[in-house]
Amino acid sequence: MKKNLLLLGITLTVPAMLCANNISETRRHPIPQVWQHPGDAGRFTRLNAFPADWQAYKRELRQRMWKIFGTAYDRKLPLNCRVINTLEHEDVTLKNIIYQSRPGIYVTATLYIPDGKAPFPAVISLQGHWSEGRLAEKIQYICMTIAKSGYVVLSIDAFGQGERSTVHGDFEYHGKNLGAQFYQIGETLAGAQLVDNMRGVDLLSSLPEVDNKRIGATGGSGGGNQTLYLAAMDDRIKAAVPVCNTGSYESFLDGVNCICETLPDALTFTELGGVLALTAPRALLLCNGLHDVPVFSPHEMLRSYNAAKQIYSKLGVPENIAHRIFNHGHTYNRPTREAMLGWFALHLKGTGVGNDITEPRVSYFDREKLMMFSKGKRPAEVIPIATYVRKKGAELLAGHRKQSAVCRKQKTAELKKVLKLDNNFKLASFCELPEIDRWRRFQLELANGRCLPLVLRDNPGDITVVTHINGKEKIPYAVIDALLAQGRCVAALDLTGNGELGPKEPPEKVMAYHQTARRELWQGRNLSGIWCSEIIAAIETLKQLHPGKKISLYGFKETAVSSLWASIFVPGLSEVTLVDAPVSFLFKKQTPFYSMAYFIPGILKWGDIPLAAALSEAKLNWITPRFQDGSPAEIPEKEINFWRNKLK
Repeated sequence: MKKNLLLLGITLTVPAMLCANNISETRRHPIPQVWQHPGDAGRFTRLNAFPADWQAYKRELRQRMWKIFGTAYDRKLPLNCRVINTLEHEDVTLKNIIYQSRPGIYVTATLYIPDGKAPFPAVISLQGHWSEGRLAEKIQYICMTIAKSGYVVLSIDAFGQGERSTVHGDFEYHGKNLGAQFYQIGETLAGAQLVDNMRGVDLLSSLPEVDNKRIGATGGSGGGNQTLYLAAMDDRIKAAVPVCNTGSYESFLDGVNCICETLPDALTFTELGGVLALTAPRALLLCNGLHDVPVFSPHEMLRSYNAAKQIYSKLGVPENIAHRIFNHGHTYNRPTREAMLGWFALHLKGTGVGNDITEPRVSYFDREKLMMFSKGKRPAEVIPIATYVRKKGAELLAGHRKQSAVCRKQKTAELKKVLKLDNNFKLASFCELPEIDRWRRFQLELANGRCLPLVLRDNPGDITVVTHINGKEKIPYAVIDALLAQGRCVAALDLTGNGELGPKEPPEKVMAYHQTARRELWQGRNLSGIWCSEIIAAIETLKQLHPGKKISLYGFKETAVSSLWASIFVPGLSEVTLVDAPVSFLFKKQTPFYSMAYFIPGILKWGDIPLAAALSEAKLNWITPRFQDGSPAEIPEKEINFWRNKLK
């Protein structure tokens, strides 16, 4: 047992002088790659440099943003708007409506129409992370405040919130594992929200009560995030007020932002300052709290604000962008609402000079009274996230099956692209550290400077590389004992984000690997692909240490998936043992069984686990295979054989 305790519990960090190539702590945990681009003159370059031809750059940047949003906006699609019921409250008429956003996807919303002479200017109100969506008391308060100030207001339930939850009437958080399911089908929750909101602008523009030349947008927190993207991508928004959400993309790398605020690959070509600049020359007011969380701090907001203001100045309208910093935390409170009213009065009504306007007194309905459907009585056309991603995933897989034949070389190349494998994660060198109780210790350095700890117990037999979702310390003793008893060499490896390479602070705050996986997604990578590269680097090291010996892999849950990927790219592996591995990426239901390391943007557009198993030439040993939700599954032999027969 001593040998296993040594392997599983030891901390392998050693003084730099004991390492042959003297790897420093900075190189063990390198700063994000985005800060190391040769073309960048320091951290802030990407925020401050814009090309001379702004209009051409604006078109290109919008195209790239649409690509990573992963959705399409069809202005010609019928809205099929339907009024469900009508309420009267404090000189405001409230109409609960549904409208079509994308084919077969309907949005639940409330229209607030003030008494008085139409047409009115209008505001689209976008909700943050209130699980009740537009029904939340605070959201109603904001909407009534704007409506009683003389605007038509459209208040939308974000996908997964309010009356668009998985079970109607049971309110839920749309982030975490649920919102991340969009990645698997090649879409994003942010993109779904953007199209919902642009279709909301279509709706407002069609109403006789609305002057379609005077439409604004506002929202707090996640709703502020939706506001800034709507303003950036839709020129019909003439004035926008995002509240307590503006920071910088770089600040999000170590934050706990929601999935709806995470855009894969975005930091590879822009920063939030560039996105804010897309609103120019239209009016934009950024409102932040002095005591907000670090990612939305005034310091980070000002970085993005100052970058965007360059474009406003270049276009001759520096006064159309402004910021306000309030003495509060993460909230959309009265001082912020009064600043918003002043901004909209100036830019949507043409009155005043933008000074704060005292908000009117308002009240709101009980949540249940504002609901448009009785609990559990929602019509089938209003589908939740779970239904959508399950249906879309099934359609993608059905499309793959219709192919007459599949080219092995082509599918392998496509998988490499999806996993974002590149030379940055190839093995550059390794050095051996002092042995402890017959366990040899190595430090592997990759081409990007990232270093990995590996331990090896030599034996006469072949080699098994073992990885665990929680690091090598969590590998079950019984597994190590059994492999050593077979006379095998055993290698154990920590991967990015776990074991010695895990966060130094307490565990991830939202869900396992939430921050680590998001950090990589922003920079154009994904953990599953990174782990695959790191396992391959370990294989290359072991081949040099023991030339001629056969190598097998042994992984748990998400590291089992990465081991399967590695077996596709490294010919000659003898076998792969997959413990608690998924048999498919197809969504079944929301559970926390798999972490954020499970999500690979666009994987179902490529294929699924059975196709990967067919591409692998190694023997596969499945132990307790699972569905996406963690429930027991059968080994998908029939599906694997189907793909083996398709391969050429």
